[in-house]
Amino acid sequence: MALMLFAGSGCARAATLLVSNEMQTHSNIPVFVTCRPTPELSKSVPLGQKMLIDIPSIAGDNEKAEGSTQLPHTECVGTFYTKKNSGPYGMWFVLYDSDKDYCKDSCSIVVKDYGFYRWNNNKKTWDLIPPRFWLN
Repeated sequence: MALMLFAGSGCARAATLLVSNEMQTHSNIPVFVTCRPTPELSKSVPLGQKMLIDIPSIAGDNEKAEGSTQLPHTECVGTFYTKKNSGPYGMWFVLYDSDKDYCKDSCSIVVKDYGFYRWNNNKKTWDLIPPRFWLN
């Protein structure tokens, strides 16, 4: 399954997000990936499946042309149980952020029973993505 997001104008390089659902003990818990900005995309990643998402990132300094339009900030988050909404509660994991340096061209994410992990190419290990919370 592939998802393509496009900008109306300007140059941008695409980042690729590969999410693999490898939960075992808690296999009955749904996993979602939600990417914003508008149009919002939210997809379920079924147990044992992988989802590939191609995400446009903000044009790099050497890619900006006079009069070109930059793409808006893009963020993809992972959640358990339900998709992330704008409500004031819940827990989510930032899988991709166009303003951060941890995923320039591609991100490999694996979902295990107790969290989301991002491949760290420098250390050659899976790093636990810290959860973020919104509380009432």
